[in-house]
Amino acid sequence: MADLNRQLQEYLSQTRRARAPAPAAVFPGPGAPEPDACLPGLTRGQRLVGAALFAALSALCFALSALYAPLLLLYARKFALLWSLGSLFAIASAAVLRGPAKLFAGLRSSPAFAVYLCALGGTLYAALHLHSTALTALGAALQVAVIAVSVVSLVPGGSAGMRFMSGAAAAAIKRTVSGKSLPI
Repeated sequence: MADLNRQLQEYLSQTRRARAPAPAAVFPGPGAPEPDACLPGLTRGQRLVGAALFAALSALCFALSALYAPLLLLYARKFALLWSLGSLFAIASAAVLRGPAKLFAGLRSSPAFAVYLCALGGTLYAALHLHSTALTALGAALQVAVIAVSVVSLVPGGSAGMRFMSGAAAAAIKRTVSGKSLPI
């Protein structure tokens, strides 16, 4: 009977070893991303759940900041704080999904992202620690400026492409509105 118990324990230990995934097999399949050095033990499903959680928190913060937008002059610090937290959660979502080491390795190639992170940190510091509305508004304005510059850089042709597209949109609006009187 003792021999049977020993054989059963050996068999169970062999099947457990066979079922345990190897560290390199966390992302199976060709062309699959390799695990990040900062988050080595997370599976693809765990990364997706974490990214979805951070994205939901980001959407919640952006929605709450939109509620303060009409009262921006009265609650500028709360708006900027919620907007910055939404941005921080969005970056965390991308970091969990892509991997923090890979995401922040792009800092060297993108000075705009580094400036944005500094503005984000400055806004949060001014809102949470200093309680300064003026510095919080300055940090939020810097965030918006960096985002605007990044969007313009993504448009084909840069600022000339933006002028062309805005001129084309203005002409289309004038053609649609011309000849029709708008009620005042």
